[in-house]
Amino acid sequence: MLQGKAFLVTGAGGALARAVIPALHRAGARLFLSDPREERMAERARAYGAKTFVADLTRLEEAEALARFVEREAPLFGVVHTVGGFAAGRFLDSDPGLYDWLLDLNLRTTFNLLKATLPYLEARGQGFFAAIAAGPAWTGASPGRALYTMAKTALASLIRSLQGEVQGVRFLLVYPMGTLDTEANRKAMPEADPSRWIAPELIAEAILLAASAKGGRLLELPIYPPT
Repeated sequence: MLQGKAFLVTGAGGALARAVIPALHRAGARLFLSDPREERMAERARAYGAKTFVADLTRLEEAEALARFVEREAPLFGVVHTVGGFAAGRFLDSDPGLYDWLLDLNLRTTFNLLKATLPYLEARGQGFFAAIAAGPAWTGASPGRALYTMAKTALASLIRSLQGEVQGVRFLLVYPMGTLDTEANRKAMPEADPSRWIAPELIAEAILLAASAKGGRLLELPIYPPT
């Protein structure tokens, strides 16, 4: 489906990327991985023949260096941006440090990556950019997670606006409408029932389907947990 097309996966050492990387590999994509720490993605790079680039995407210059690195190797076709951060808590108990952290990881990294990669994609008149929003960004509110909701909603609004501005690039917004079944979440919530959580592989397959589709400028996919 994606034979030989260059795909960049950010947050390549994370739990969602662990499902996305093999899905893209099975579809024949040529993989490039990025993470702030080399050791987090080294094993996955070896397993799937991917090239790696260490970058802190909260810094625009590092995002631009990452895009140039991929372009030197192959024409960039697709980006799957999995970087993000989560925190819950009462708004009045939050502080500016948490505000900065959530905006940096969820919104600033997306802004920087779009600025770095869209010039290449738009110049070719084709490409794909997927980002991970969240259920609260779909529903519009989430008491107890106000700052997280704000960050993810801003991310979604940015992508929605770009689909009418950038030509030839198809955007995807994925909205996990529940908890992802990851090792970290299982450790954090040992009493919860993970059978009611969303499998990262389901999100990976949705991304693969959207990346392989023809036409359209924007896809928004809410993905619900099992009932």
